[in-house]
Amino acid sequence: MRLTVCELPDDAKRRGLAWAELTRYLRTSPTDMLVLPEMPFVEWTVFRTATFDPVVWRQILAEHDTMLFQLSELAAEAVLASRPVEDANQGFAWTRASGYRSSRSKVYLPDGPDGWEATWFDRGSLDPSLLTCDDVRVGFQLCTEMLFTDVSWRLGRAGAQIIAAPRATGGHRRWRAAASLVAVVSGCFVASSNRRSYEGDDFVGQSWIISPEGDISRRPPPTHRSRPWTSISERPHRPRRCTRGISFSRGDGSHDGPVG
Repeated sequence: MRLTVCELPDDAKRRGLAWAELTRYLRTSPTDMLVLPEMPFVEWTVFRTATFDPVVWRQILAEHDTMLFQLSELAAEAVLASRPVEDANQGFAWTRASGYRSSRSKVYLPDGPDGWEATWFDRGSLDPSLLTCDDVRVGFQLCTEMLFTDVSWRLGRAGAQIIAAPRATGGHRRWRAAASLVAVVSGCFVASSNRRSYEGDDFVGQSWIISPEGDISRRPPPTHRSRPWTSISERPHRPRRCTRGISFSRGDGSHDGPVG
């Protein structure tokens, strides 16, 4: 299986050119599975507004609806990302075989100046809601959720082989550490695509493919400005359970586990 991650610009004015370049790249290097960044078809500045605006919300939904029709332009058998839908930030897969299918929605929502997500979205569910793409079981762990290993554990226990982790993050080292931990806890390959800022350093790109051992691929390396995509050929396997004997507390006194 060929797995591809990419970075797309946060700035809407740059999006058309970046999309055309990605389309050209995939024509010469077709892929089985492409991961896009978190909610890739809207500028993040929208979510830095602490007041929900229903007019803006309808525009955001419409922009994503429009771009979904363009996924068939990409030489990819499956495209994974997240999108705003109704009142949630929801993972989805589009495949040539089955079209659009929805997965789980983001449950851990930050709410602060970098993104008032809990203001704009309702919390989703911890249910894994895996999707099968060409016999590969795929789960979603969306951006901030990478910092919460209970999501990784649930996806691994449910039988995921690849975790798509669309992001909208800066360059702090915690994101690399979190991505590696997602892989180790779940026993899955992790494919994480990020936005890129060209004016400022809000979003730094650096999209990664990570092995179940937590190693970030060096051949090929993570993406950067001059190479905003990277692909790797791997054979996803049944995830190993590496959390034997560990129980997870929900914070309300109850527990999941122990894991055996």
